[in-house]
Amino acid sequence: MRNWIAIAALLSTCLAGAPGASAQTVGVGSPLITVGEVQDIAAMNGVVAVRKIEFYDGTWHVVGRDVSGRRVEMEVDPHTGTIAHLERFD
Repeated sequence: MRNWIAIAALLSTCLAGAPGASAQTVGVGSPLITVGEVQDIAAMNGVVAVRKIEFYDGTWHVVGRDVSGRRVEMEVDPHTGTIAHLERFD
């Protein structure tokens, strides 16, 4: 009988988990600005045809074309929305 009580107590402790553990996040959180906001920032800076938007290395990366057809690459800071890098190619 004593073994059953010990097993039940052990199982309930393991299954209950730590209080507040579900509220914690591990690793990198989601970016603060959304893909739509990044697309708007690109449009405000002359990108009329967005080819690709990706989030890696801690920044948003945008590849597209401007009005004159030149290729544009830009990096956008996910916290502030500022352009960290903007380059136009012929």
